[in-house]
Amino acid sequence: MVSLSRLLVSQERASLSVSTFSTFFLPAFVSYFAMAVLVQRKRTAMIRFALLPVTLLCSYRAGSSLDLSFGILDYIFLNQILVAAVFTFSMRSTGWAFTKKPYSRIALQPNKTSNGDTMSDSTSSQLTNVEDTPLFTAFWNAWDLSVNLRGIGWDWPKGLRIRKSSCGTESTSKFLLSTLAKLLFNTLAFDATSRAAHYLSPERFGSTEEGTIFDASLPPLSRYTRSAIITILAGCAAYFLIESLYHIYTIVFVLLFRQAPSQWPPLFDTPWLSTSLTSFWGRKWHQLLREYFISVGARPLAYLFGRPGGVMGAFLISGALHYLVLKAMERGGHPLVVFGFFIMQAVGLILEDIWKKRTGLRVDGFWGSLWTWLWLVFWGTFMIDAWARVGLIGSKFFPDDYRPTVLLVHFLKHGFNLF
Repeated sequence: MVSLSRLLVSQERASLSVSTFSTFFLPAFVSYFAMAVLVQRKRTAMIRFALLPVTLLCSYRAGSSLDLSFGILDYIFLNQILVAAVFTFSMRSTGWAFTKKPYSRIALQPNKTSNGDTMSDSTSSQLTNVEDTPLFTAFWNAWDLSVNLRGIGWDWPKGLRIRKSSCGTESTSKFLLSTLAKLLFNTLAFDATSRAAHYLSPERFGSTEEGTIFDASLPPLSRYTRSAIITILAGCAAYFLIESLYHIYTIVFVLLFRQAPSQWPPLFDTPWLSTSLTSFWGRKWHQLLREYFISVGARPLAYLFGRPGGVMGAFLISGALHYLVLKAMERGGHPLVVFGFFIMQAVGLILEDIWKKRTGLRVDGFWGSLWTWLWLVFWGTFMIDAWARVGLIGSKFFPDDYRPTVLLVHFLKHGFNLF
């Protein structure tokens, strides 16, 4: 008798093709898209509840069955993108299934954006006043909702803080040129920081095989100083990579889909200037999945355990996402390390709350910055070591001859005779 697991998930990942895309990924996206349509409509709660298990099952099947690396070990990290996508499908669909009020689109003024206040306080937006979103309109809006993770231009984000764009949004052409320049810079910076971490690697951790950032041949002080530097470089590489991907999406949607620049405000808010863990995670780091970490993780545990439970719940959902993404490298997900990192971030935020209640003072200033980065780097070291153990840091994000830094040096050498 064939087991249920064999019916739901293939025993080995299948390389991406038209057939496997249609078989595995398309059902997950279609069910997710249907949820995006239904959440805009009144009297659809029962349908959303019924569709949710189908969406979760299809998402799990897609994330477990497709192989975007085509069997090439150096590119197995591409499966992480797939797993992150289908986990997002699952998490957002779960939030939509339990939403009581239908989502509504906001009419954004094309050349204005929030100036750093919460989205709900922005004066440049006006709610569309309709009794119920027509089905055709809901279908059209679902294309935006399905990729609009922060809810820019929608009424559902609560307390989301968006930094004002430094390049302005008056001219689409200037905005695109500025975004392109940022994309080039962040791509170069990602390549430089990721390769710097590679060059500092002990033994083989800079390859796709297992390794560790802790060099046992060094004395303790040198060993842990070096691992801390690798952690900082890897963290910077992650930041530059996320920024680069966001700039690519920005250019595509503004240029090809004619979206307004105001729909693509900055993703980060100078996280290196954080003076507390609360400011780092609550505002300065990207807030792409904030709403769903709250609705799926924070809100249920806050109901049971108050604010500490809510903080822990949000980070537990984030830990689940990062664990499954890391597990896509197919060398184990190191759950104790990954969940441990995010649990300790929650503990840090709870400690800051306790400090404020006891002293009446926020964690802030120089000592707040020192506390923030010591806490992040200390616990982050174990997280980055897990990245190294599954071969993520040693992955080839670019072909050797086409790495951005290599191309830049080649251009400077032959174009300006600088070397």
